[in-house]
Amino acid sequence: MEYRAYRAIIMTITDVIDNYRADLERVEGQIQAGLDSKAVLVRKMGGYILQGGGKRIRPLLLMISANLTGNPGPDAVLLAATVEFIHTASLLHDDVVDEAELRRGQSSANSVWGNAATILVGDYLYSKALHQSVQTGNHRAVDILSRTTTAMSEGEILQLLKSGDHSTTEEEYLEIIERKTAILMSSACRLAAVVGNMPPDKEEALAGYGMDLGLAFQLLDDALDYTAEEAKLGKSLGKDLEEGKLTLPLIHLLGVCTDDEADKVKSILSVDSLLKEDLDCILGLMHDNGSIRYAVDRAKSLIERAKARLDVFPPSPHKDALIAVADFVVEREM
Repeated sequence: MEYRAYRAIIMTITDVIDNYRADLERVEGQIQAGLDSKAVLVRKMGGYILQGGGKRIRPLLLMISANLTGNPGPDAVLLAATVEFIHTASLLHDDVVDEAELRRGQSSANSVWGNAATILVGDYLYSKALHQSVQTGNHRAVDILSRTTTAMSEGEILQLLKSGDHSTTEEEYLEIIERKTAILMSSACRLAAVVGNMPPDKEEALAGYGMDLGLAFQLLDDALDYTAEEAKLGKSLGKDLEEGKLTLPLIHLLGVCTDDEADKVKSILSVDSLLKEDLDCILGLMHDNGSIRYAVDRAKSLIERAKARLDVFPPSPHKDALIAVADFVVEREM
């Protein structure tokens, strides 16, 4: 296709979803086929969390990227469903580890069916994902997804080891979220380049775009933990604090506040239950020290870098769509 006369247009995330609705419906069909198990609990729990309000960002990224590379065929659809299974499995396991009661505003799967069943269904989804990747016959795709799931597990372990560690650095935090969150978005984009037989520079550009987008996505999620309305957040406000997770706003605060303020924060974090006045105290200190703004600015910088990586591609509606998805990440309500 010739794009010389094409002029970039501004899209919203709603426009993007509408434009790729046919692709996403194909992915949904593949997801439902993957949940067709003799174990009824797989269908019940898998359907419960997969229909729990997510925007299918990872499959959407893969299908947009596949259209960008010119090959949005059956392998792309199968891999898009595969990355969503991996994402869903990670959510199920996360909620057990975190003892979460809410997920996207509804009761978490573990609070409905219990920890044992939730872990087992998560294991099923991981296994199903890798089985589906083998069905493509693309050895690189299998290798990418195997490395991705390994890195995600490492990220979970690193986060667990760092739980409650007030000495956690920004670099350590970024390594954790790269493995836990960003690598799957990166891999979704890379897989599209692989099935589309893109040259190395364009494959790396798409993978880099996905990595920066994923890092920014998690940074904004962590900032929202201190700013969003609880109903919109889908979990208790300040939940990360209660779970001992040192995310960037808190890491920044501990790095710039006075010794007395740091001692106060650490004292609050040392107790098992977070009181409202304690949360208000930390939120006030974050506001005074610009800690939430720091995290948001870091996210915005990553989004600009993500969009710049797409410069290797000529103008097209699909490139515009990837830019719109990036803008959506930082435009979520703060």
